Amino acid sequence: MTACNNYTTISPGWELRDPDLKEIAMIRADPHWGAVVIYNPKTCNEMGEACGFFRLQAYAHKHLNHNLLAEPKLYPNLQLTQADCWAAQYGKSEETRAAIALLENDERDPNWKIHGNPEKRAKNIRNCAETAGKY
Repeated sequence: MTACNNYTTISPGWELRDPDLKEIAMIRADPHWGAVVIYNPKTCNEMGEACGFFRLQAYAHKHLNHNLLAEPKLYPNLQLTQADCWAAQYGKSEETRAAIALLENDERDPNWKIHGNPEKRAKNIRNCAETAGKY
């Protein structure tokens, strides 16, 4: 991991920490780097390993050629499902399992912005991870 100004390079892209971000993570087009994942480090610290999944899921929108200017809540369910599946296939197994557990937990922090149906997302992520041999 290397840093340049406020940006940090991660595999597979660039990240920017924003402690005021209302989302867990999101991706935006960036004139210098092409795209950057912006994430809330406070939220990530609270949720632990699941945050790695959500950061990679944000990057998946770029890889899948989804609209990088859309607010996370505005992604159609199909694109949300595709990005979840991509992250489950290519992400770290422990982060994927943590994200599934978080989505299945009805007592998760209500301040964490979870878009879509959490139970359906957890099922989709699990299926994709199992298909990829990563669950």
